[in-house]
Amino acid sequence: MPKPKKERKLLSAKDFCGDGEPYTEIIVTISIRLLGAGITRSRLAVNTYPDPALRRMAVESLKKMKIESYGVNEDGVFGACLSENFNGWADMERDYPKITENHSDEFKHEETKAMNAYIAKSVDWATELHKKAMAEALLNDGLPAAPDRVH
Repeated sequence: MPKPKKERKLLSAKDFCGDGEPYTEIIVTISIRLLGAGITRSRLAVNTYPDPALRRMAVESLKKMKIESYGVNEDGVFGACLSENFNGWADMERDYPKITENHSDEFKHEETKAMNAYIAKSVDWATELHKKAMAEALLNDGLPAAPDRVH
């Protein structure tokens, strides 16, 4: 006999870490490797740490996107990396990332565009999670007195 599906508690504004709104931190790390007098490689990693209340929603979304780079770190904080590279880094050979995409060198231009897209993908994903979570909380909190309402 199949195990009954566990009912989940709907989100409420009081569940969020950000004073009634979800709070997510996105950390962008740039690593530049020098060997001798030159740059041998630069790398960029983007890690997203959603509000703990969004964990279930985040995991569902990551599974739909077929992204496996997520989990809990040594501090017990849930995070995700949306990189298509297995190690979470986007590489740039022979130079380092710059904010502008207006490079005369087409190779640098494409790499910079890809890195900016990597950051944007993470920000867009987190923003979508926030919108869904706030909509669910609004529906749940807007209903008359049902503090333990489950879905």
